Amino acid sequence: MRMALAAVGVALGALLGACQATVPVAPAVPAVGATPAGPFVDDARPLFDGCVPLPDSATSRTYRCGGLAVWLHEQPGLSEAQAVESGRARVHARLGPVLTEARGALPLAGQPHPSLRFEQCSGANGGGPCEVGGYVTAVTPSAGHVRQLGCVVRDNVRAGLGRCLELFAYLATRGNPEGDVLSPSSLITPPRLPWRLLFMPEGCELADSTTRAGRIRCAASTFSWSVFEPVQPGAAQVERWRDRSVEELRDALPGAGPVEMRDCYVEGLATRCLRFTAPAPGGDVQVWAGGVDRKGWGLFAACSLPASVSFPFPTACNGVFAPR
Repeated sequence: MRMALAAVGVALGALLGACQATVPVAPAVPAVGATPAGPFVDDARPLFDGCVPLPDSATSRTYRCGGLAVWLHEQPGLSEAQAVESGRARVHARLGPVLTEARGALPLAGQPHPSLRFEQCSGANGGGPCEVGGYVTAVTPSAGHVRQLGCVVRDNVRAGLGRCLELFAYLATRGNPEGDVLSPSSLITPPRLPWRLLFMPEGCELADSTTRAGRIRCAASTFSWSVFEPVQPGAAQVERWRDRSVEELRDALPGAGPVEMRDCYVEGLATRCLRFTAPAPGGDVQVWAGGVDRKGWGLFAACSLPASVSFPFPTACNGVFAPR
């Protein structure tokens, strides 16, 4: 079971870096004041409008922007070339090893940086249309501080690759567009939702915890959440947040099954959850995901657990989910 969870953690991009950064500790950016399009600081909003964040770890973030997923991972202690190889392994875990790859350099922050471009195309010898494409690169925004950047595009690959480069230009120099410092020293403990504290079961790991996102990882389950404010009137914004987040979770889990819609409660509010299963070495896992508007706060939450388990949900999921 521990092997199964480890596989899921890798697929979800939630591995903690082996080396930790020595960076200035800044207070977490409060979620209040975020735009309806997402919880981004002022200079990031034009670029990241409509993107949905998923918590990865204390040192990394993934953003789902329609058919595009972009991430940044702070990796101090590595060289830029090593960070690119680490990103390549992440791409292979997500897409498999059958990719066309080309190494080169990308001009970011006024300097060339090592990069890998990859694509997955149909037809003989990959000569047909490309269903997936993307980049991995790494930059050094300050001495000894290496930042891995990656992007995977599934819709309109050619245009999406151009968008990747626009987002890279921001991430390379400014880092996390939410404004939070990505460092274990910035974790908020105990973890919390805006309206209550969360419970950390014994033996579990707090992989991420900020004012607006977090992840609790245990031997047989994982719970992640993100919040945003304000919520636009109606359910459309919350449903988009939920649906795009689930798209990213499924894309990160090779072999994931179809999504089912289930009646459920999220934080005591009646809603519709999305559920799917995915293979893992120790047995299939199931993922439940839902989103609600709770008094003007938008909440997205996901709980992964063994597919063989029915109910109740694991303690790590903090009673957020319940069937109905």
